[in-house]
Amino acid sequence: MSDARVAIVEDNPAYRHSLGTFLGHARGFAVSDVFGNAEKFLAVVRDSALDEAGAPWDLVLMDIELPGKSGIEATRELRTSFPDLPVVMLTVFENPRVILEAISAGASGYVLKKATARELIGQLRGVMEGRAPLSPAVASTVIDIVRRLNAEHAATRDAGPPSPTRLDLTAREQEVLRCLVRGFSYLQTADDLGISEGTVRTHVRSVYRKLQVHSVAQAIRKAMERGLV
Repeated sequence: MSDARVAIVEDNPAYRHSLGTFLGHARGFAVSDVFGNAEKFLAVVRDSALDEAGAPWDLVLMDIELPGKSGIEATRELRTSFPDLPVVMLTVFENPRVILEAISAGASGYVLKKATARELIGQLRGVMEGRAPLSPAVASTVIDIVRRLNAEHAATRDAGPPSPTRLDLTAREQEVLRCLVRGFSYLQTADDLGISEGTVRTHVRSVYRKLQVHSVAQAIRKAMERGLV
């Protein structure tokens, strides 16, 4: 199997260089392009879309805080051309609200810049294999959104058509989230719930997918604007 072609979008020259050097020597990855801002990255995206040659990369590492367009805005625009291209957000702080906004924009996962080399490679390989990293902080925020949006839905369901803002997580998905909030690993969550680790990952992927539904993304932004999360 050929190495995964990686694009790096990062404005910090030192971090961009160290990340490129590290991935350039990591098994299974090959750095194809490096960008210092979203505009140059998106110019290549648009050209590739016009050529109909398919995505020029297999994975994108995207800094959230970029000069000009943010990494979240760039990810949202990228999704219009290449909806299935995995994007991993790079961030300094594990801010649940920002990460949730990134997920709703179409990000496949995120990596803290302070992550160790082993953690970074583990996250990237996980995303390439279809897994979806979800931290306790983000899981807690998701549960809070579920509770508030479901309450809003219950309060308005008799007034007309069903609200499109309800986040329809199953009971099992919510159980998985509660375990993650308690700080359990995926393996510990599987043991606690009596299911396989693979099933836990399936539930987490389902949560990510539901967060990316257009009406739910709007609901998340609405909740943030109102200061609900």
